[in-house]
Amino acid sequence: MDDIEMLHAVRPQPDAPSPAAHTAARAALLERAGSPSPTARRRTPWRRARWILIPAVAAAIAAALVIVPGRVGDSRPPVMSSRDVLLVAADTAERTPEGAGTYWHITITKEGAATEETWYRRDGHCWIKGKGMKGGGKLFEWPGKRQPFAVGPLRMTFEELRSLPADENALYTRLWSAVPASGVRPSGGPITAVEQDGLAMVALLSLISEAPVSPQVRAAAYRALASRPGVVDLGETDGGRRLQVPVASGKGTMVVDPVTARIRETSVWAPLSGGIAHTQDGMVKIDAEWTDQLPPG
Repeated sequence: MDDIEMLHAVRPQPDAPSPAAHTAARAALLERAGSPSPTARRRTPWRRARWILIPAVAAAIAAALVIVPGRVGDSRPPVMSSRDVLLVAADTAERTPEGAGTYWHITITKEGAATEETWYRRDGHCWIKGKGMKGGGKLFEWPGKRQPFAVGPLRMTFEELRSLPADENALYTRLWSAVPASGVRPSGGPITAVEQDGLAMVALLSLISEAPVSPQVRAAAYRALASRPGVVDLGETDGGRRLQVPVASGKGTMVVDPVTARIRETSVWAPLSGGIAHTQDGMVKIDAEWTDQLPPG
């Protein structure tokens, strides 16, 4: 390769990014999510490589290395959009083992506030623990009839949750179609198309954060969310990417971590006990996993 050919090889391309480029960017971000940090990676030394460049050629190549994004010298692939982040999270969710256990354990934490915990059995029976909750900080077994799981405005048994479709279009259609029969009316009158769509979005948030669904359904929920209009990228933040999401009650903000496919923090969420929860000052963190143990009372 002569000097001119080397210059051509590092020369930036003037064409606009193609659909294939967008796909490559998503793949690069996914690879980054599953790889060690740049400081942990060992670079392969260049051996037997010798460069003899005249100063002008060397300067031109150095300039090209600086101005071409996502190529030589840049270990961080570009994040294309909120859609790309959600699609990468979907890919991560789909390949993440679900785990196993007797109880679905949800922990909600907020800086400066008491931690709230809930343990759900598959039949809908639950236990709660947290200051300010029933039981006064001790483990409290919820009395009475076993309750179905709430997914936004919808009520489902564990078996119904597990039978949700793993295709994003079929999943969103199932949730959206079920909203009118739920009886939820944000405006008090007949449900509007905007409210129906917003309540379906809340159901999607439940599936990616709290509901005990399979990895395939959680991935489908991420992909369905990525296809909905109104999701706005607010930029990088600690732990992931900050996104604004339209819901029935307005707009919520959440931090999606594509490395774990989890919601790191959120200002709006849909508890499995029902309703829509908001925080006006700060964000909450939601963790959910299977366990075989209840804490001591």
